[in-house]
Amino acid sequence: MEFLDLFSGIGGFRRGLERSGHKCVGHVEIDKYANISYMAMYGLSYCKYENSEEGNICRICDSEVREHCDGKNCKSEWFAKDIKQLGTGEIPKAEIWTFGFPCQDISLSGRRAGLAGKRSGLFFTVAGLLKSTKAEDKPRFLIVENVKHLMSSEDGGDFTTVLLHLWEAGYDLEWQCVNSKDFGVPQNRERVYLVGYFGGRGGRKVFPLTGANTASVKKIIDGSQGARVYSSKGLSVTLTAEGGGVGGKTGLYLCETKKPEEWMKCFNEQDLLECGAHQYAGFISYKKEPDMTQWARCLVAHYDAGITRFGTSSGVLHCTACMEKCTQARATLTPERMEKRQNGRRFKEDGEPGFTLTAVDRHGVMLLQCPYKMGLPIKEATKKGYVLARHGDGINLAYPNSKVRRGRVGKQCAQTLLTESSMGVLVYCRIRKLTPKECFRLQAFEDYLFERAKAAGVSDAQLYRQAGNSVTVNIVYEIGVCLAEMEDKYY
Repeated sequence: MEFLDLFSGIGGFRRGLERSGHKCVGHVEIDKYANISYMAMYGLSYCKYENSEEGNICRICDSEVREHCDGKNCKSEWFAKDIKQLGTGEIPKAEIWTFGFPCQDISLSGRRAGLAGKRSGLFFTVAGLLKSTKAEDKPRFLIVENVKHLMSSEDGGDFTTVLLHLWEAGYDLEWQCVNSKDFGVPQNRERVYLVGYFGGRGGRKVFPLTGANTASVKKIIDGSQGARVYSSKGLSVTLTAEGGGVGGKTGLYLCETKKPEEWMKCFNEQDLLECGAHQYAGFISYKKEPDMTQWARCLVAHYDAGITRFGTSSGVLHCTACMEKCTQARATLTPERMEKRQNGRRFKEDGEPGFTLTAVDRHGVMLLQCPYKMGLPIKEATKKGYVLARHGDGINLAYPNSKVRRGRVGKQCAQTLLTESSMGVLVYCRIRKLTPKECFRLQAFEDYLFERAKAAGVSDAQLYRQAGNSVTVNIVYEIGVCLAEMEDKYY
């Protein structure tokens, strides 16, 4: 069947439906950077016989169409920039309309203005277009996606409003809250999907949609919640997508460490008591004076410049532990005056003799312990005030000093991708930020599609945003398969 891709972003709906045998006839996208990625990913360019800079609507062609196009009987796709400027007669006929209307006013991380908000209120624009379209030109199916909170926004009033307006447009609806982690990607992303049927068509339904989680969490070592060890092959936490902003650019990078088999050998040799880590990373933050801690809440970098003395940035402090033990002791001078300027070294290396004892200075010992076995404490709004993260856990780095944030740590999975580049992963003893390509993978896009978007000159900040705004391709694929089978049976 042919489909129209509204609020297209980078084409998560398009990729899923194309993989399930459907054909795109056009898309709508107002964000110029998202459209640059979209056009590059699917091999599209503006028709050479039209001026794409003028007006709201134009034609776009793929390579095969461009080769045979004469400007008269063009078989190109339709494209519109702003859905608010569209009239009913300007939209091409399609059997499926897909749209994940903006969620900023509905999401728990937004201002929660609901459908009354300026951005999420664009739903009413789509509903108005559907209502004003003639019955013979209306799409037979709708596929709608939004955040899980749509179902409870305004005590359920917003979801009721969505159902009512689509019913007034002639559509019976079914819906389900679906988690991406159940469809082959290691991301904990819960979204509500609605499928609409024009004219009350009966027969088979799409939901409930079931999937098999191919990246399930596996425990290597059992025990209490604070002592368990999980396999590195599992899920990660929800990703966010806005470039920049709080926690958006942490300045943390992956450092070399042991291979998984070396860690397991160490566990066996030490009878699970010590991990024998070669390296450990504490966190260091440069403000006016450096601040060192094992707590990830100090990761407050605003850009990717690494450790600098200007602004607020973060980095990783390396040290070495011996093969025989996980804990190392380092001599410390004036430990009670960390905020004061210190002439000379404040810490000595492991194994070095302590500072000369004086009558005025205070001395201490700083202990660094490898968190691979014990876990790295990440600040959360829990009774303890933190959650222990282990190798392979996803960590949300946004709002590091917040006292009310929960769900910062995803056990062997990524949390939901939003619009910030604020998602990291704990790799053995250190946290690193996820790359844009990894974020695209977490939405089930093939690598070659990411490479095309990157080659088009789109910045990393925009790529993070685009991945977070996208739908998960694998879920759309399953819906597309169900609709294709339903259509075959119907005819």
